[in-house]
Amino acid sequence: MPGPCTKRVGLLLLLSLLAVNGVAGGSRRMLKGNGKDKVGKNDRPIIGILSQPGDPAPDGMSYIAASYVKWIESAGARVVPIFYDMTEEEVRRIFSIINGVLLPGGGASLRPGHKFYDTARLLVELAVAANEAGDYFPVQGTCLGMETLAIIISRNYTILSDYDAEDAPAPLLYTEEAHTSRFLKALPDDVRVALQQTAIAMENHQKGLAMSAYKENPALEDFFKVLSLSIDKSGNPYVSTLEARNYPIVATQWHPEKNPFEWSPALHIPHTPEAVRMSQEVANYFVYEARNNMHKADSPLEEDEVLIYNWAPHFTGRHAQEGGEERDFQQCYFFQQASHSGDDRPDAKGSKGSRRWRSAFPDMSQLARGKARTKTTTATADA
Repeated sequence: MPGPCTKRVGLLLLLSLLAVNGVAGGSRRMLKGNGKDKVGKNDRPIIGILSQPGDPAPDGMSYIAASYVKWIESAGARVVPIFYDMTEEEVRRIFSIINGVLLPGGGASLRPGHKFYDTARLLVELAVAANEAGDYFPVQGTCLGMETLAIIISRNYTILSDYDAEDAPAPLLYTEEAHTSRFLKALPDDVRVALQQTAIAMENHQKGLAMSAYKENPALEDFFKVLSLSIDKSGNPYVSTLEARNYPIVATQWHPEKNPFEWSPALHIPHTPEAVRMSQEVANYFVYEARNNMHKADSPLEEDEVLIYNWAPHFTGRHAQEGGEERDFQQCYFFQQASHSGDDRPDAKGSKGSRRWRSAFPDMSQLARGKARTKTTTATADA
């Protein structure tokens, strides 16, 4: 039986091959099925959501905004947190249990060597390899998640530009390639029209992908097609929706999870019936895609061990009203960082360390005091 070192060397070799031939190489293998022409057989789908360090998490912890969890659950799936500081072996274990990955918005660093980026890249490489092998596995990137995908595929860590798009809901300007989109075709006609004609797509970011940058990067253009552009508050256009040409991977610069589940009075999130229905339809599409994947835990006990039900969300929105600075998330889940991990935040203290498979009870006084949102060099506060 191969030992841990042998397995690790094998994994690193696989990832090296993927980096050369798979993710950025523009594979031409076509999709074997999708939510429109393939019946999902898995009626117990589980989505993995990647955590990240930084505010509003207390020191030594990472977080997932509860709105992403509620959004996935609203479409009939369950959630497993993927801790950003997991080892490769742990990520592979979780990948074998889940049926899709969501890369969320936030403010984590998108530089190689930072654990959030490295774990996100590993997840994308595993997803691409799975699809190449006929193991249908969807990925959804939201805001920072879309930026993460753009950097991973382009291999250009400066491909993003600055935009004035914080708290800036906007309509989607569809491109010619939108007419061939599996994702958009799966949405009801009135939802597609509403996204185009009304500002129900919640944009909340400082970084973004310019169409010119997309066209100047062959790897990115070969992998993704641009479905829509949006305009920031200064009149500058940016790419707002991407879809992989040959894989079940969709990325939005906008936040479909915010419409029904984030309620900050400081933000202008559209909560109209049309906006909420749009959110639900996008969630339904992603989870339906996940129903085509048959990964599962070896036992009910293993499944129970990793589900997000082991943690309780915290009412971070209340602390914003009490004088704190958190305004993006009504509720968050917090997770102890691993003892082997440092913090990705600039000038942050090292991890305090903890066993990860247990509930986290942070010092809530840190949240009540409020902490300034961390700025990063690549993707900043794109929550």
